[in-house]
Amino acid sequence: MFLTVTPNPCIDKTIFIPRFKPGDRIRSNKYTQISGGKGNNVARVLVTLGFRAGALLWVGGYTGKQVVQMLKENDGVKCFPVWTGTPTRTITTILEEYVGRQTAFFEPGPQIPLDEYNIFLDTFQRVISQYKIPVAILSGTVPDPNVSCLYKDLIKIANEKKIKVILDTYGNEFAEGLKNRPYMVKPNIGELSQFLKTNLKDMQSKVEAVQYLHNKHKISLVVLSMGPDGALICFNNTHIHIIPPKIKEINPVGSGDALVAGFAIGLYKGFSIEDMGRLGVALGTANAMMWDIGKFNVNDLLNIYEKVKVYRINPSNNRKAQYKEHTPLHFLLPKLKDSSLLSK
Repeated sequence: MFLTVTPNPCIDKTIFIPRFKPGDRIRSNKYTQISGGKGNNVARVLVTLGFRAGALLWVGGYTGKQVVQMLKENDGVKCFPVWTGTPTRTITTILEEYVGRQTAFFEPGPQIPLDEYNIFLDTFQRVISQYKIPVAILSGTVPDPNVSCLYKDLIKIANEKKIKVILDTYGNEFAEGLKNRPYMVKPNIGELSQFLKTNLKDMQSKVEAVQYLHNKHKISLVVLSMGPDGALICFNNTHIHIIPPKIKEINPVGSGDALVAGFAIGLYKGFSIEDMGRLGVALGTANAMMWDIGKFNVNDLLNIYEKVKVYRINPSNNRKAQYKEHTPLHFLLPKLKDSSLLSK
């Protein structure tokens, strides 16, 4: 079972309206809601592909109960809730269908007292001791800046159990987490630029940035997500650029989480770094073709995977050489032949 950690989950609600006019009373004929948070998005992708996923998260109040219920009943994710005294937040997105514009309202997360912090650590320790966890995915921000060392502490516990950790966060949580050397990190361009206090404007600067994390912070696998430009990977001093095909994008939210799910699967199954990157980028691209976050059409995934291009980069001159060998996805993931998955 994969374990996802989402310290600051939410009810992610989207209200669909024709057009937003501040001050008006606007009625909507449609809304959707899911259990939000980056780790929950990762878990949804893993379950869609036929894997078991568990979710460790702080939740509180009736909204917290709703998050847990949706994860279990709608997404098929096993939950390990740690209860806090503050109700779980709601993120409300207004989608103006006439213009395709989104406006999001974020409620604050809860403050976390020391006893709830320690319970979270103890629950993580219990889960990884009770279940066989090959990969733990730590995603998103923490709800309270006073617990920005959470990921650092969790990584230490996981490393002692020889569990590979993927860290997908930014800011203080990222800086603190690096201190205990997660196996993989996945910043995006903006997040890594902020961390390094530099502008990653060209491929050379991006190659140098991922190499810096690889060498200076001893991160085995560095994945820089670049939106429509795919991902740049540094692994064993090898640099690879994975480029997806052009698509009709509907909603890119959650694409980075889908990418992380692909790498988690690849680490667990022992894929080559090229096939792992191809799967991750294909999943992120397929996610962007649907409105629902962390969902995708498996037929789209199979089609995109075959069209992804993989290039090896020579860091001395940044020249690319296309790597054309790849394993068909249904060989890597035989469950994709299952008709129930293909219908999703």
